[in-house]
Amino acid sequence: MRKTVLFILLVAAFLAVPACLPLGTAIVFAWEGSPLTLSYSGGTGVGRSTSIFDENIWSYDYQYHVLVLTGDVPQGSLFSQLQLEETNNIAELSYARFAISGKTYSVSLGDNTDSFSELTLSSINYQGANVTIKPTSDLSLTVVGGSRGNGLWGADVRRDTRPQENFTGVRSVYNVGSGFGVNATYITASGGNNVLSYGGDYTYNDLKLGMEYGTASGGKALRGEVKYQTNALYLGTIYRDIDSTYIVPFDYVSYKGMKGTFISAGIRPTNNLSINIQNDSYMDRLNGMPGITNVDTRGDITFNSQSGTGLGYSGWKNDRSAYDRGNITEGEMMYITQTFCLLTKNAIYYRFQPTWFTSMNSSEESYSENKNVTGVNISLFDAAHLNYEIENTARFIKSTDIAIFPYATTARLDLFESRIMESPFWVSSSINYREEKADRSSTEEATSVSCYSDITLKYIPNSDFSCFVTAKMFNMDSPDADRTAREQKDISFGLTYTFNTNFYLK
Repeated sequence: MRKTVLFILLVAAFLAVPACLPLGTAIVFAWEGSPLTLSYSGGTGVGRSTSIFDENIWSYDYQYHVLVLTGDVPQGSLFSQLQLEETNNIAELSYARFAISGKTYSVSLGDNTDSFSELTLSSINYQGANVTIKPTSDLSLTVVGGSRGNGLWGADVRRDTRPQENFTGVRSVYNVGSGFGVNATYITASGGNNVLSYGGDYTYNDLKLGMEYGTASGGKALRGEVKYQTNALYLGTIYRDIDSTYIVPFDYVSYKGMKGTFISAGIRPTNNLSINIQNDSYMDRLNGMPGITNVDTRGDITFNSQSGTGLGYSGWKNDRSAYDRGNITEGEMMYITQTFCLLTKNAIYYRFQPTWFTSMNSSEESYSENKNVTGVNISLFDAAHLNYEIENTARFIKSTDIAIFPYATTARLDLFESRIMESPFWVSSSINYREEKADRSSTEEATSVSCYSDITLKYIPNSDFSCFVTAKMFNMDSPDADRTAREQKDISFGLTYTFNTNFYLK
């Protein structure tokens, strides 16, 4: 790690040389513009957990160093970032990016995130290059290429353990005119999975229509969307029909094998009343049973009166019958909140939350539950808030006559970041204390107690420099059968320094 720190200090010193010149001196080329700005952020921390259970005994230490260089260059705007991390004596380059952008182009090298569409690249993180050019205001061409998975930059960095996947792609978007646009995308991925898609969209006032069709790995995919939105009304529907053999690179949500319709609607007749409904009906032809449709439905109503009364209702039903261990989950939540002034602005609230769980495989897993939550929020002053909450629950196992009554109380005190007098020091803190019992009707049932606290002290003498120190503590006292008892401590320190290099390139 010493080599890492030395490297960063040398880079910072090299780039900071212009900043050390006498006041009013600058290295200037033939162009005008803002100078390059260098920012350094770094920190270190250690954590320890002690317990009577071996699985809860651990320790760690870490360091991170981030250099960011931004400014104007003859070609446009520059952004570059390097990040090095060390955890438990394993140090590696964990993030690197270099980007230049202008009015008609952009180039990004290193760590990138791209999102073309659901049927091609959808919010994918990778290491590689992205080049976009705009020959005219109506046409843009994007070329991407890179790799994702299996260690990323360093062999010892395990942020991503998926098998490595290489891909390249090109996407063109053309605005035909009168609200109509078309696009085409071609992607080559590992294993010979080539993706080709065509799409278009049309916008007329508050109405938007979209359609995309793609082929990949012998599979086909179709996505259509209709959306109408005003200040008071929203109506939207998305239709998907994606073969189970349709393969594209993805990081988050994969719609492979999905066929169905997602409908959403919302209305806001007044500023204090809103109603929203969603329904997702789909067949999962990759993981679900053939011909069986899953249906997820939810809706909510909220109302806030001028007198400080808030009312709300939400309900949901998720029918996942198509899966091997299928189930139906239903629930509702009704709440009322009343704000009041007693020296400061405060609030009391009550929530009633009934839920039902029905297993398609084992009746012993099915249950119903009623939860009552009562709480109060007290503003001690603008920066300090106290919350106290009581939970009473009744759970009934459907296959038996067994009923259990979980119980919990929670107290939380938050001190939001506040300046200490007129000094350059700022402080913030929070304390969260919770007691819970699996069944309050049982005299033999032990109580679990957890307590979390943290405090942060910041020193901010000016807008270019700041540093902080944070201490955290967590204590869990639980029954031996839970095997979760432990005491955890963590302390960290970090700083940020930004300075004008007085180095002009434009």
